Amino acid sequence: MKTVAEAINYIHSRPKYGQANTLKRMHYLLTVLGQPQKQLPAVIHVAGTNGKGSVATMISHILVAGGYQTGLFISPFVVDFRERIQVNNQWIEPADLLIYTQKVAQAVKAVEKKLGNDFRPTEFEVLTAIMILYFANQPLDVAVVEVGLGGLYDSTNVLPTSRIAVITSLAYDHCQILGKTLSEIALQKAGIIHDDMQVVIGNLPSETLPIIQAHQQPIITGQAGEFLPGLPGKYQVENTAIAVAAVRVLQPDLPKAVIEAGLTASHFPGRFEKIAPNILIDGAHNVAGLTALVAALKQRYAGKIRLVIGSLADKNIGEYLPQLIDDDQFKIILVNFEGVNNRPSLKLDQFQHQSGLTVIDNWVTLLQVPVKDLTVFTGSLYFISEVRSVVWQQKNN
Repeated sequence: MKTVAEAINYIHSRPKYGQANTLKRMHYLLTVLGQPQKQLPAVIHVAGTNGKGSVATMISHILVAGGYQTGLFISPFVVDFRERIQVNNQWIEPADLLIYTQKVAQAVKAVEKKLGNDFRPTEFEVLTAIMILYFANQPLDVAVVEVGLGGLYDSTNVLPTSRIAVITSLAYDHCQILGKTLSEIALQKAGIIHDDMQVVIGNLPSETLPIIQAHQQPIITGQAGEFLPGLPGKYQVENTAIAVAAVRVLQPDLPKAVIEAGLTASHFPGRFEKIAPNILIDGAHNVAGLTALVAALKQRYAGKIRLVIGSLADKNIGEYLPQLIDDDQFKIILVNFEGVNNRPSLKLDQFQHQSGLTVIDNWVTLLQVPVKDLTVFTGSLYFISEVRSVVWQQKNN
């Protein structure tokens, strides 16, 4: 590979999933790379069903405002692939992304030669290795790392310098992988908690608290309302409290003015983001996220709202549709889209003739006829990334 585009294509070409319930591939890959994870600074590790990207972003902005050299790893991306790996809230430079992808690609060959095709490093494992290697070569004071999926067997759960575990929320998502009950899901999320760590939690379901407490590490909760939310949306009040609590575990004496400055500077594309006068996007990719989005919309907008949902097939959005259909404020539109690595969207055939729903194959047509009502595009972050890109292109043409 000789270009950034080729590097990104290489990452996306990796298998989406590998053998489950193992970190063997990841550990071996890091061994070939010289154990760069041991060179990382203190890590704030952020897990949760919803809110983890927002919380990680706000933590990073507060720390940068406080003068900390801060690495940030989030997923997926909305604007540009490079936003997944940041230092001081600046995306990784194209040249660096290419260089570190080349290094990891060479290590991947060694792993596959040693372990065989059954242990081919996955897309997210490759990206995680790139992040670790890059951060290990930067003068960082702290790294904020968002979990990709679950926690216990997530490829980010190999960081010996993790000092703070954050669990933002627990709800039903990825149930085929993480479990079909909240307790099973909590076991996976809580897998990032290790000895000598402090734990920051959001408003978790009561039945999951014993699972968190079983790790016998100090547990801290935030104070909702102490600071104005760092990002728009009613649901960001809780996320802001979690972010502030995590920062205070790391640095208890950080002045309020610094925290406020970091929150004010926070920006996270695709979270309750207005991209045109009457167009808003939000990555509410599951029932819990969609419920929070609807509550935030009802709080801020009194008029009719077109809610355009582009969801991946493995999500549980369909369970929430009957409740949405009964709300006269919303007009519900389901649309087709294709995720990265050809991940299929929600099968729309089952909704074609359902009363109260509109089904559209080509969502771009919704932008071609202006309407007075607020239009909210939501669902998969891959989908709203497409929407954001198309709208920005139309603005600039």
